[in-house]
Amino acid sequence: MNIVILGLGEVGFHLSKVLSSDGHNVTVVDADPIRIKRVGEALDVQTLLGDCAEPGTLDEAEAALADLVLAVTNNDRVNLLAGFLAKRMGAQQAIVRVKDISPYRNYRTFMRKNLLFDGMLSLEDLAAEEIAKIVRRNQAVSVENFLEGKVTLRVVPVKEDSPLNGAVLKDIKWPLNLNVVAVRRDGKTVIPDGNFGFEVNDEVYLLGKPKVVDDFEGWVGARKGRTRNVIVFGDSSVAFHTAGSLSRQGVKVRMFIESRDSLEAHANQIDSDMKILHVGGADAEAFKEEHVGKADAFVGASEIDEKNLLACLVARELGCQRTIALVSSPTYAEIYKVVGIDRAVSPRLLCSEAIVQRVQAGRLQYMATFDEGAAKVCAAKIGAGSAIADQTLMEARFPKGCVVGAIQRVEDGQEQVIIPRGNDQLKEKDNLIFFLLPSVEQQVFKLLEEKNTKD
Repeated sequence: MNIVILGLGEVGFHLSKVLSSDGHNVTVVDADPIRIKRVGEALDVQTLLGDCAEPGTLDEAEAALADLVLAVTNNDRVNLLAGFLAKRMGAQQAIVRVKDISPYRNYRTFMRKNLLFDGMLSLEDLAAEEIAKIVRRNQAVSVENFLEGKVTLRVVPVKEDSPLNGAVLKDIKWPLNLNVVAVRRDGKTVIPDGNFGFEVNDEVYLLGKPKVVDDFEGWVGARKGRTRNVIVFGDSSVAFHTAGSLSRQGVKVRMFIESRDSLEAHANQIDSDMKILHVGGADAEAFKEEHVGKADAFVGASEIDEKNLLACLVARELGCQRTIALVSSPTYAEIYKVVGIDRAVSPRLLCSEAIVQRVQAGRLQYMATFDEGAAKVCAAKIGAGSAIADQTLMEARFPKGCVVGAIQRVEDGQEQVIIPRGNDQLKEKDNLIFFLLPSVEQQVFKLLEEKNTKD
């Protein structure tokens, strides 16, 4: 691929290093001559010194011929403008990075349509979701969220007393907006058909709309063993996003914040069940009074790395078994582990990795993997003239080993998310969310690429 990277901060440099080593033709642009010199000496890439938001600079970088433009400067507005200009010039795809997606959350469809970008990645959303996943990983139910939280995937175990135990898939009255996409048994992940019978210790992958999955999860009795008591320390947007996400998943959350002004700034992220406490930094006495040592997990998510480190160390000393720290600098991550922090989360590194995964996935956009790569969740858009456009899901005949778990569709400017059944019709420009086994990935790719040959 011909790739243009705009911005050479930590995200841009990491992307330049990985994508150039993968054999892509990479051109990097930055207004800082020191950064340009550094990357030119270290990597096999084309370099250009200039303003990323100026049409002349983009023209010189040959953005019009690019397969992909990555706008990852430290300025959100520069990224949005640069992505728009690159697309208007002729770039095939543009992905823009923003620090905080909150100002754009209710306008994403409008902005994508008018600013033309193909993807928007938020550092803070990526970090908050990663922290929430880490916190939940010690519970019985594994959780992944897609399409901005409109679709969730849970992995629930079949217990002895579960109504699923001994039941056959086709005989169960499954609710609307929920699908069984896979079952893991004896170390192997399978895509079940209607005759599949559930057994004790099966792990069932449920994909659907969050409220429906919640209700079904309660019915099968899979809610035991969850992380129940989490403390989130910090006034950052990541802290509030993380706390809100965990609270919506039924986790009891206490927030330790230093500034009362933060409450107003992040009012839309505060759940009614969350407890907010004002704490002056990593105050050991206050931590003791709030029984931090008995928490299932402690998250240090202020905007200052050193505060997160100290708060996590105090929590650890008081007996908390799991500590997670937000780090602004990716180079700090390994240092944190050495001093006893269980996990360090770098928003910039997460953003870089998300873009790399998207590039490497090609036609099928990688979203998540399970069981060390034994199964994947991917996304792909139905292109103009596709053979499967206007067919029902059943008629499209996706291979065994692949399930279309959700359809994201925009009609008349309105977005809808569909958890499909066999008679639901596919349309051009639909964004499909697949759960698939790697063995059928190429078959799915070919099916999506197949063109309609009718006159």
